[in-house]
Amino acid sequence: MVGKIAPLSEAFRQEFMVKTKVIKLKKNEVLVDYGSSPQRGFFIASGSFKSALLTDYGSFKTVWFFFDELFPVIPVADSMIQGGPTSYRITAMENSVVIEMRNKHLQYWNQHYKEFSRFSRMDMIKDFVRMDEIRAHLIGYSKEDFVKFLYRKYPIILRRTPANTVADFMGITPEWYSKIRKKIVLKRDFQEDRLL
Repeated sequence: MVGKIAPLSEAFRQEFMVKTKVIKLKKNEVLVDYGSSPQRGFFIASGSFKSALLTDYGSFKTVWFFFDELFPVIPVADSMIQGGPTSYRITAMENSVVIEMRNKHLQYWNQHYKEFSRFSRMDMIKDFVRMDEIRAHLIGYSKEDFVKFLYRKYPIILRRTPANTVADFMGITPEWYSKIRKKIVLKRDFQEDRLL
């Protein structure tokens, strides 16, 4: 995690090993449930997750994704920052392993360990910028152009997320999403044939 950016001090390494917890989840198992107050964040060692918001209609709407390769930190930001119960349910999309980090430890490490502070500033800000970019394209592009954008820039989202979950995130039916994907694949195949 942090070691990708800067060498870890032995003090931080020891503390991290003692004050974190490894959690294994099966596909579709809930990591954080709506209404809980976890006061912790998670780092994905392997696997992927979706975050869903409870709507006024009593159903959950997919609003984000987390992968071990992209967006590997799962913050339960509303609960961690505001202190109350979370409005989200975070569920494993495949068998996964996460490292649980309590909020009080995250705050302490941020203040006392330069390598962790640098990780928080650099990697987390990059992730927020990417999240903002994806959400802006979802709002500003047609559905087909948005899928093309994901294929081009963030193919992991389409590769590792179930089709019905991507459709839910986009606010369309799974059937509509399937038609868009087929259309894009057909266009790509046609263009490749023309180049041969």
